[in-house]
Order: sequence, then structure tokens, then C-alpha cells
Amino acid sequence: MTDTEREQLRVTVTVTDGDSIQQLIDCVDDVVDAEAVADRSSNSNEYPAAISIDVDEMTPKQWEALELADDLGYYERPRRTDLETLASELSISKSAVSQRLRAAEATLIRALFESTSGRDSTEQ
Repeated sequence: MTDTEREQLRVTVTVTDGDSIQQLIDCVDDVVDAEAVADRSSNSNEYPAAISIDVDEMTPKQWEALELADDLGYYERPRRTDLETLASELSISKSAVSQRLRAAEATLIRALFESTSGRDSTEQ
């Protein structure tokens, strides 16, 4: 069987500490025909490469505004849309869409730091 005929499985694992990375590579190297490659292009553990955040505190209206802003390019540089356009699409005022976006962004930032620090919002 040639290499192109063989079925392949690619597994990506994110590990942030050096000892665990080495243990994982050692384990995979023990498996026949397996290859382990360490990607050292990370940021030297200044912050995690991947996280999971809880957005339960975001309201449906905040989520809708955030999703529309992303879809229309509000977060791109340069922006492809502005608050006035978002407000028109949502049938609300500019100040209301601005408030919804700020509240959604604050929720995401808070969740981001809570997930990386291990604390919850009641500890602040």
C-alpha cells in the first residue's frame, strides 16, 4: 500500500506546558507509523492559544447586534459599515446599537479573562 492509499487521521491537540508537550510527543512516537510535530510558533505562554468562553450572560438582542456587526464588517479595518447602518438594519437608534455592542463586547471580554484566570465574575 502506498502512502497516498493509506487512510490518515490528523489530530490536533493544544497543550501549553512544556512537560506535557514532551510527554505527548513521546507517547505518539511510540505508536507505529505516527508522527508528532511540535508547533513552537506559539506566544511563549503569554496567553492561551485556545480557550472556551461562556456567553450565557449575553442577551439575544446583544448577540443579534454583534452578529450583524460582524457580518457587515463593523469590526474590520477599515470598517465596511457604521453604527448608523447597523441601527437602520436593526430598526433601533444609533445609541441603542452602540450600547448593545458595548455590552456584548464587555461580556465577551469578561468571559475571556474569567476563562483564562479561573475566576468567576463574583470574585471581582
